[in-house]
Amino acid sequence: MPGTVIDISALNVAVRQRPVLTASHELVRSHGSDMGEIKLSIAEGFGPDGTWCEVGDDLHTISIGDAEIRLHPLADTVGWHADYFNAGWHSSKYESVPPEYRPIVAAYVDRVADLFDGLLQEADLREAAAEGGPRAVDALVRRQVHLADQRHEALDALLRSLNASDGALPAWARTLLHDEAEHLNMTREWLGSAAVAYHHGSAGHRPTTIFGGICFEFSTGTVDLVSASV
Repeated sequence: MPGTVIDISALNVAVRQRPVLTASHELVRSHGSDMGEIKLSIAEGFGPDGTWCEVGDDLHTISIGDAEIRLHPLADTVGWHADYFNAGWHSSKYESVPPEYRPIVAAYVDRVADLFDGLLQEADLREAAAEGGPRAVDALVRRQVHLADQRHEALDALLRSLNASDGALPAWARTLLHDEAEHLNMTREWLGSAAVAYHHGSAGHRPTTIFGGICFEFSTGTVDLVSASV
């Protein structure tokens, strides 16, 4: 739970007879620092009419979007810490994850939450050069390489956690791992293309790697690099 922790004990809101004592800065900021709105979100989200689930020791509201409110037990006292979980268990990406595997996937989501700064482009390197010269360019590239390597390690840990003793993976896990690996590959491909273009100029047009595919775009059509279709 990185970031500033804010005391919200004065709200006197409890879930499962346990008080919600602290909240992340991100959650407070997203509510405009309005403590009444924060209390309402927690009380409604985890109330009798709310839709929530258990994920290990945590409680999550259930969302089809990219964030859920999460309550995590505090280690040193009886109470909850409220923050955001940067995924939704009813989103298309995670809806197939069985409840018993949610703690493993949640740990992965938390681990990679701050490991993606966007897809690097040549323009980003030129902007860094204008502001800080070659050292700034080198620092930016090294940071992107480090982030990609950290994501690879996280994905490796997820695969180890999901693998059965015989090495088999359920269909939902294969799909999730494929999607994550594909996005990591796209990130690294953009990084390499940006560095080559900045230092040496474009070696032809880079392939398009968005929307789950990879292809070259030509004036009269596209050529898919995965299957032999034009």
